[in-house]
Amino acid sequence: MPIFRRTRSIKGSPIVTVESRSLCVALRGCGGVLATVVLIALPVVQVAAQELPSDTLVPAVSGQTQKPIDSEQPKTKAGEYPRFSWDQHPSVLFGKGTRISALARLQGHVRHSDAPEIEESAQTLDFARRRIGVEGEIANKLDFQVEAEIGSDEIWRDVYANYKQFDVVQIQGGKFKLPFGLEENTGSTNLDFVYRSMASTRLAPGRDIGVMVHGRVLQRFVRYEVGGFDHDGRNARLDDPDHVYGGPTFAGRVDVLPFRHKKSELSDLMVGVAYTTTDVDEGLSGLQARTVFGFPFLSEPDLWINGPRRRFGVEARIRPGPASVKAEFMRVTSARRGQSTDGEDLSDFEASGWYVSGTWALTGEKKADGLERPRHSFLRGGIGAVEIGARLEKLTFGTLNGGDEASTSPRADVVLGNADRAVTLGVNWYLNRWLKIQGNAIQQTITDPLQGPLPERRSFWSSVFRFQLSI
Repeated sequence: MPIFRRTRSIKGSPIVTVESRSLCVALRGCGGVLATVVLIALPVVQVAAQELPSDTLVPAVSGQTQKPIDSEQPKTKAGEYPRFSWDQHPSVLFGKGTRISALARLQGHVRHSDAPEIEESAQTLDFARRRIGVEGEIANKLDFQVEAEIGSDEIWRDVYANYKQFDVVQIQGGKFKLPFGLEENTGSTNLDFVYRSMASTRLAPGRDIGVMVHGRVLQRFVRYEVGGFDHDGRNARLDDPDHVYGGPTFAGRVDVLPFRHKKSELSDLMVGVAYTTTDVDEGLSGLQARTVFGFPFLSEPDLWINGPRRRFGVEARIRPGPASVKAEFMRVTSARRGQSTDGEDLSDFEASGWYVSGTWALTGEKKADGLERPRHSFLRGGIGAVEIGARLEKLTFGTLNGGDEASTSPRADVVLGNADRAVTLGVNWYLNRWLKIQGNAIQQTITDPLQGPLPERRSFWSSVFRFQLSI
């Protein structure tokens, strides 16, 4: 019989673990947990779908026009406020262009890996996200959102307001993600894979407090975002006070849609660049070389740094029909002024990462329109939307071919680095607009296994299943 016991997750929170000695046992456990969740959640969302008011709207995705769901019941008269509506979220409408909507998201996952450090966490149900919040708009001129993570030490996630009266110039202030990274700025409910790429997780800045000016110009061919922030994002910050992070940060991003007004499969093509710069006080770097599941693959992760930290990124995306292709490259350099043993400047420390991914909706939905609302929902005339995907990625820290000069010393001029290359194969099942199930198989290859989680092996497999309920 399985033995339940308490252990620690990667983030240190207590979880309940079922001991397992094989991947197949873990997969059977995953299926059982996910099936139970689906059976419990489906009746709830089916009842919600039947009880939606007659003027319910279809969720607007990627800027598409909302359309009312067909109903034989008389519709609420236009102009009657306040009234309840359920478009993408349950909302109360107070007038034209004025509403407030409730947000809720529950994500849980079960995972397994060949790596011995996390073998104890096989068949573990871990609720990665439990978020609630509100969003809304006022008079079609101001958007706002407040979102909190239940049970987290850092409770507040996105807390901001955006003045949007003019499309060419909008102003956003509060706590939100810096404008850097295509995947990092994609919401977790809309990810093609369970986890973001290692580059997006470890090198992109993430959230911080700041003010940003953004908009669309040149007949919406160009979208820009420019802002100033208190620091260089949460992703580069550890709870350990000995690890330092950036101070006031400038961030900018420009995306171009060159074929936006063409009636072709290229109309969705987007290419862009992004850049951030900040100064970091003397101390140990907060950037960490970690595998997909968060284990270090650098023998000496704590390097002394001091001075400017700069990020540069390139991104591209196209979504023709049921398919999508995305790619990103990002590079981070951290200065090490006066950090040698004799007080001289050291060479900048460099980390870089990239990924290329592709998806295909087997059930035929258009990717650009979103798969969140399948053509035929599960148990309502269909099986929902089914999508397959693959991603190739690599994350590199330090110098891989430094020769005899390379060293693992935290004050070495040439830092002996390491890299993790990962191949992810995935399946996404959108049962309806509330429920989504994902499964990923991941093969990782460590360039120098002696610095990785399995010193005797360069490659190892992992798997993860996630269920998601969102309203």
